[in-house]
Formats: sequence, C-alpha cells, structure tokens
Amino acid sequence: MIKAVIFDVGGVLAYDVWEHLFLDREAGVASILNLDVEQVQRAGQDLWEKFAYHSTTEENGWKELEKEYWDLFINEFQLSISADEFIRLTEQFVQPVEGMIQLLECLQSEGIEMAICSNNTEFWFKRQMNKLGLHRFFSSGRVILSTRIGVSKSSPRFEMFQAAIGALGIEKDFCIFVDDRVENIQRALQFGLTGIVFPSHSRYGAQYLRALLDKMGLLRATRA
Repeated sequence: MIKAVIFDVGGVLAYDVWEHLFLDREAGVASILNLDVEQVQRAGQDLWEKFAYHSTTEENGWKELEKEYWDLFINEFQLSISADEFIRLTEQFVQPVEGMIQLLECLQSEGIEMAICSNNTEFWFKRQMNKLGLHRFFSSGRVILSTRIGVSKSSPRFEMFQAAIGALGIEKDFCIFVDDRVENIQRALQFGLTGIVFPSHSRYGAQYLRALLDKMGLLRATRA
C-alpha cells in the first residue's frame, strides 16, 4: 500500500525555470539579448555547478545568492542589463504545471504524505515555493534539495533519496517518486523506490499522473 509520494519540482510541479528562462524562443534570455544559444547553455551549466550545492542558513541569504548568480552571468557576456532586471525577468517563468496544484490538494485530502526531492538552487526554489504556495503541502523538513544535501540525485550513495525517506518516516517500499528525467527515475529504482516518469512536455501530464495514482488506489475519495 502506497503511503507517500515524493515529487521533483522543475518539470513536475513547476515549469523548469532554467530551460524556459534561458532558452524560450520568444521571451528567453538568449532570444531577447540576441546571445548565442550554445554559449548560454554552457554558461548556464557552469553556473549550475557553482550554485547547485551552495546553501544558506540566513533567512534572506537566497537573495544574495541570486544576485551573485546573475552578476556572474552578466560578467560572462559583458551585458549592460542589471541583476535586478534579470530577477524581475525570472518571475514570469516561475509557473505551476497545469493541474498539479489541484492534484496535490487531492492527495492531501486523502491523507497521503508528501515530500520534495529536487536538484535545485536556493533562490529558484524559494521563488517556486512562494509563488506556487507549496508550503501548504510540504513542511520545511520534507523539502530535500541538492543545494542543502550537497549532492544531486545522481549520487551513487543515494543521499537525497535517503533524506526524503528519512523525512517522511516511511519505508521506501511504500513510497512513489515522480520525476520528469528518466535518469533520476533510474536512480530511484536502484535505491528501491517505485518511480513514475512525468511527461513534462505534454499538456496532459497532470491528468496522466492522476490516472496512474488513481489506479494505485491513492485517490479513492476524490474520483470525479
């Protein structure tokens, strides 16, 4: 019997900030500033490596990290736009995946325990948490981020999955992990979790996931 669902954030609960912010064909950074896409991708990857495991214990420390992030990007491309302008631009790309908030509400009403396990920076997660109201579903102790654990979900020692299971206090045999990246699901399976690949590029992703969870008996009281 499944008792808990562990969610990735980018590509599952919210649109992937990096992918849309940098590479959106109309409103992305590369497009509006006429930058070379491959260079932007390389710069973004370098910045990810610098900030994916950089945490802060200060309440507003994430804001300083975000500014530092954009200052490095600005210096890389010798841009005249300010870090504050990039931060304002980011806001439009922090959006929920259609139907997922409603699904969280259904799972919560069923008494299903939930946790987050996400490769994420402190600042983008903070924006996602605030804008989507994720605090309604996930207590701070059940938010597992690469930036706080110090490794990603690809780690061979499974630290992030171990932390998620520990936070839930539920054996992994009774948990499901949902992620949009196949490689992360493969790692979860190796750890011993049941995994579901979320179809992030389909507008019906939430409906697909809801149908699977319904068949597993998690949504008995909320069937339409």
